[in-house]
Parts: sequence; C-alpha cells; structure tokens
Amino acid sequence: MASAPHEYPGVNLPLRHHKQAGKLGVDFYRFGSFEGANGAMSELLQVREVAMMLLMDRLTDKPNWHEKVFDDAIVAKWRAEAVAQPEEPIYQEILGAKNADSIPMPKRTRFMTEAAFDFCIAELKCKAAHFNKTGLVFTLNATNETRIGEIHNTAVKADTLVSTELQQGLKAAFEKLRAEQGSEPDWHPGSDDMVQDLVHPSMYPFVYGKTKFIQEEVVGVADAVDKWSGKGETVPKTDAEPPREGFAFGDDDTIPETYWSQTYQWLPANLAFQDDGTVRFTSYINGLHPKKHPEIYSLVEKLIDKAIPAWEHVLSSKAINGSYDTSRVGDAPDVGPTRSEDDEDEVWEAFNPDLMAAHEAKEGPIQYHDAKHYEDSDEEDEEITDEDREEKKARTDRLKWREICDPLLPEVADIRNITYEIEQTLSDRFRDTGLQVIVKMASIELTPEEPDFPAGGWHIEGQMNERIVATALYYLDSDNVTPSHLSFRMATSRDQENLQNSVGQDLYHVHERIFGTKLSWGGPDNNDSDTVQTYGSVATPEGRLLAFPNVFLQDETKPGHRRFIALWLVDPLQRIISTANVPPQQFDWWAEAVFGTASSQQAAKGDMPPELFQLLLEQGAGKAIINLPTAELLLNNQIGNRLPAEVMEMIRRERVVPEGLMTAEEAREHRLVLMGERSAFVGENEKEWCRNYSFCEH
Repeated sequence: MASAPHEYPGVNLPLRHHKQAGKLGVDFYRFGSFEGANGAMSELLQVREVAMMLLMDRLTDKPNWHEKVFDDAIVAKWRAEAVAQPEEPIYQEILGAKNADSIPMPKRTRFMTEAAFDFCIAELKCKAAHFNKTGLVFTLNATNETRIGEIHNTAVKADTLVSTELQQGLKAAFEKLRAEQGSEPDWHPGSDDMVQDLVHPSMYPFVYGKTKFIQEEVVGVADAVDKWSGKGETVPKTDAEPPREGFAFGDDDTIPETYWSQTYQWLPANLAFQDDGTVRFTSYINGLHPKKHPEIYSLVEKLIDKAIPAWEHVLSSKAINGSYDTSRVGDAPDVGPTRSEDDEDEVWEAFNPDLMAAHEAKEGPIQYHDAKHYEDSDEEDEEITDEDREEKKARTDRLKWREICDPLLPEVADIRNITYEIEQTLSDRFRDTGLQVIVKMASIELTPEEPDFPAGGWHIEGQMNERIVATALYYLDSDNVTPSHLSFRMATSRDQENLQNSVGQDLYHVHERIFGTKLSWGGPDNNDSDTVQTYGSVATPEGRLLAFPNVFLQDETKPGHRRFIALWLVDPLQRIISTANVPPQQFDWWAEAVFGTASSQQAAKGDMPPELFQLLLEQGAGKAIINLPTAELLLNNQIGNRLPAEVMEMIRRERVVPEGLMTAEEAREHRLVLMGERSAFVGENEKEWCRNYSFCEH
C-alpha cells in the first residue's frame, strides 16, 4: 500500500514527535520558551544595549523617520533629547521582573551617551535602506551566540504594507461577522463581555477521541460542508506519555507534561503558493463559514501575503555571513578566578572623596558591608599603629564608596554597516507543500460602564501541539484608545556558563549592574531576579502589522477598544492535522446545508416528518435546529402517519446526524476545558521564567 503523503503527530507519529529533538545538524525553526528548546534562550543583554534598542524603536515610530534620519538638523534635535531625557523610566522598563529596587541605577553614568546615540543613528540608516526596499522595520533586534550559531532575535513592524483598500475591506468583514452574531455575541470566557470572538481556534478544535479525521488532505474550502461534513474516522486519544528528553543536544532537560495536550489541537488552514507567489486557501478556516464569506477568505489571503515577508525575516535563525551581527556594546569586564578583589576596582568608578562626603552630608552615613567587624577588632588592639589606622580608613572608605559608585559600563562598539537580507523566501522553500496558518479574529469592545480592559499575561502562543513558529498581528481598527504596546521578553539560561567563566567568586556584582539583574539567589527575602531578558515594548497603533518569532514571551498592555487579526504560522517543516483533514464540526453549518437557512426552516414549519424530528432529538440535535417547529407539533398524530418500527430502526442505524459534529454549546464546553489546559501550560512556563540565577557567593 502506498504511504500517506503526510504523517501527523498524534496520528501516524507519536504526539510528541519533533524532528529536531536531540539531533545535530537537523534543519528546524525555533519555537518554545523552555530551557533546552534550541535557540529559544536569549543571552543576557547589557542595559545600555537595550536602552539603545528602545530608542531606535521610538525613533522609527516617527512619521517619515526613514527620511529624517538623513537630515542633520533633525538628528541634532533627536540627539539633544536623547542624551538629556531622564533615564529612570527606561531603566524601570528594562529591568521589568528583575527586582529593580535591589539593583541601583547608575547615578552619574548615562546609558545613552553621544557615542551610543551615534551608533543608533548609523544603525537606523541601515534599517532605513532596508525599509525603502521592503516596507519592513526591524525593531528590538539583538544577536545571540548559541550552540547552533548566531541567532537573530527580532520583531518586525510595518505601517505601510497593508493598503487602505485592504484595511477598509477587513473593517467591513468585522462588521459583517459582528452583525452575524447579532444579539448573542460570542464573548471570550473570562473577558467580562469585552472580547468578542469572531473567529477563534479554541472553538471547534480537534478533539482526540471525538473529531473525525481523514488521512488525505481532501477537505477544501467551497466543498467543505456539503461534501465532507461527518466523514472520516475518529482518532483515538492516547494515554499520557512520560516527558521526553528536551530539544537540546544531549541535555537532560525534560518538557513538562502540560506543554502538550493529550486532548486538543488548534486547527490551521492550509494555503498553497500560486505562480505569482501569492497564497490561496486550499482548506477552510476553522470558524469562518467558507460559502457565506468567500470575500473574507480573499481578504485574509491578501493579509497573509503581506505577513509572509515579515515572517521570513523573523524566522531566519542564523545570521548571513555575520551581516546580522548587531553587537552594540563591548564585552563585560573579565574579573575571573585569577583576579583579586582589588582588581575589581578597575571596573568601578574611581574613588571620589568629595562626592562621598557630599552624599553623606545629604543622605546620612553610608551603610556598608564587611568592614564593621574589621573596625571593631582593630579598636581592641592596643598596639594599633598610625599605618594601621590609615589602612583601616582606606578600606572603610573603599567599602563605603562601593555602595554609591557607578560601574564602568563597557564602551559602545565600532559602527559598521548592517544588512538584513534573508537566505530564502518561504514561497521558494515551501512551494510544493505550502503553509499552515491558524487564524483568529477578535474585537475588544469597551463601554462607558467598562472603559478599561486589563492587560494580558506573559505567554507563548499555543502549546507544543500547534508548533507555532511565528506570529503576525494586524491592528485594523482602534477608536478612542490610549496608546497601547506589546511587550517582549525571552527566557535565559539560569546557569550563564560563559558569564560565570569570566567572573570569580563574589566578583560578579559589577555584572549585575551592567546587565540589570541579580545573579545569585536572593535568600529568604526573595531579593533575586527572574531568568528572563527584557527586549522592550512596541507600540500597536491602528494599521500596524507586527510580526515576531514564537520564542518571545508577549504581554499586551492597555489594549483598549480595538479590532485585530492574529495569524499564527505553523512550523512549515512539520505538518500537523489541519482543516484539510478534518471536515467542519459545526453542527449548525451541517444543519443549514441539509435543512436550509433559518428563514427557510421557518417557512417550512410543519413540513418535516415527525419521525425525522424524533431521530434528531434522539441524536441530540433537535434542540439545536432552533427555528424548526416544536416537538409537540411535529410529534402529534395530526401530521402524517408514523413509519413502521423496522423502517425507523433501519434509519436510526444509518444515523440522521453524522457523528463528530458539535453544537455551539458543546464547542463552548470544550473551549473552557482547553483554556484550562492552556492556563496550566502558562503556569508551567512561569515556573521556568521565575527561576533565578545561580552564581556562587560565599
């Protein structure tokens, strides 16, 4: 027998199958946020570098920035603002979950120096050149050196790619879908009736043990309901598997069980590349009726066409001949095991007795460590000499100064040209297999009674089942909303082996100030830092397309009243179950195809044979056909004669309602269970992110 064209995790392959697991040299795209997921860990970034990243992001939000960056007069104004602005808000944003109160901000040393600003302008000119060619802006981008080579972490934003015509078409589509829900909007659970789900993958997901599956990818768009509803075989739910080894090369890390679902998977739609490089849906979007809304399908295809170039840039896992190398600052100082505590003085601000005296006059005596016992023991020694007293005072002064002095931050790197080219387009690489994309369309509806929507929580999109490698968000409509942002972090390794090798015992405190994080356990007072790296936040105004890899933890702040579309790209290297394998599960779609629209059902009141309605009731579907005559009317003896019992039993065996369909009520119940699983997944992720670093201190 010929082998199937595709093998799917959870069907032909183990649910936890992943082709990159433990294998050197295997081609893969990054996703995930757990230690051991290849390329998903960020290096620690110096505070100065993140401050430079934030400045460049803000400048690229200015109108016509790509022209203004070449205007010396405008750049001079930007410079004056940048080197004079208060840096405390920036410092607080960068440190985020790093327990900022325990990591003093430099008092005299600025992160944004003249040299740092010059580097930013030079880099922005490179970004402007790429923007002029592509309409894409790299932002919050940093290069990490990992075991698999240089990794480029970046978000990409675009404000001009989506035409006004396409934006207006999408707005009209949202209005149509909202009107379709009428007086019974589908409010997302837990949103206090503020988030209206128009298309959401958690409704009618793939359910192991219930959903019908077809091995071949035969379910299309226009024929999905009429031809395929109810067809296929049920995929049995397998027993939970023990956690398998992590995705690192030989590491002992394991993937927590909650990272996978044994029951649910979101269903992507399949897309094929056309000769001109554009895409067309070859299977229906789960939750968007394919025959009622062909024009919306066309609009979403056009939006995906715009998202693909952005995905191509954020998916590039390795730099091109070093062209992505954006190391903006020098290396942190080496105060390794062969260095002494006195050597560490070289990385701190030089002793200034006048500044220290002024500080004590204003703030009171400086509290310092490790010197009190030294002082008391000296006082007990009757043979103390003047030289001893001078030595003791010098030591005390040194320890006091260490409490208030600034670290010497590494200098800004040399300016160089940077390019942002990609190795291969998705259309060239996957022309034969196409792409799989999960679609979400939602509207945040605020009212005078509910004028504020709470910020979201830090999360990675999807569970491991969906294998989402990149996200594209399009903000098509925002009315009377205060500015909102999407914030990004990445997980980091708690061991930081390279950094630990460059510091000696107790000599990492300057690195805490340079990197903006506590590097040792904070003790019972929990005075430590989470093992995450802040990358910053990106504004999300109306009309912006924002793309990023699914290794970033995201958190939306103050989203306000807005409508948006989320497009999640499934790993093109690993096919998963899609709507091409799964006939539509929506009972109402099937009922309408069989019995007609609600208005035609009403017009046919009394015409349905009572036996048919009886079978519908037996099979749990009678109540779901809301506009049919009531059971009392249909089942009374005045409406035709009943069929013989043997004929009824024959029809009953053949079923009127196909198996595998869900009513809206059933789908909402599955959504709640699915959301519960995903909440556990987010909680497990948080445990990973909230660990602390383990530098030695004795």
